[in-house]
Amino acid sequence: MTRLFATLCLLSLLPPVLAQDAAPKPLTVIDLRPKEEKEGATLAALSGKCNKDVFRIADVASDPTKLAALEDNLKQMLSESGGKTLTVLNWSIYYNRQVQKSGGLLNGIGVQGYSLPGKKKERHGGSTCSRQESAGGWYEANELGGSVYFPLISEFEGTSGGKPVSVRIVHSPRRKIAGKFEGGRDDTEELLDTVRETAEALAAAILQ
Repeated sequence: MTRLFATLCLLSLLPPVLAQDAAPKPLTVIDLRPKEEKEGATLAALSGKCNKDVFRIADVASDPTKLAALEDNLKQMLSESGGKTLTVLNWSIYYNRQVQKSGGLLNGIGVQGYSLPGKKKERHGGSTCSRQESAGGWYEANELGGSVYFPLISEFEGTSGGKPVSVRIVHSPRRKIAGKFEGGRDDTEELLDTVRETAEALAAAILQ
């Protein structure tokens, strides 16, 4: 009788154990970015003539930090990922204040030896150099989706399950922001929106 009672007690413990074992394992994120992508407390200007007015936004510009926010978003989106691992090799979010200019006095039309002024100088969105010449944060005007404000560009490279994963997001604010990324509410909201859009693209790539 004692042995039977002990057996019944053991069997009564099995369902919770099995249920626990069947619970989906969370996504694991491993950060292997180079230190220049992780360090810094302010906007970091990129060097080179093609990168004037392009800045890398520091991790600490938001609370939670961008990596913590990315991990939180991905764990919600991939709650049943089966214990997948995402390795972050490179990830920067840039603030690009570049615009293309056209028109002005130098673009005049010659008439009888005189140079008449051309149309009023206009500003158009888009990086000033080609993507190959830019160190990061490159974008085209047609990627702004109708917005007239400077964009945030997220460029991510990593691996998932041994396969390369690459994501690029151009986030266009619908309002004017300070663009200092020192903890201001509007700056932080736009930055975290960019992180969320990056997570959405990554989740789709991981599930392919």
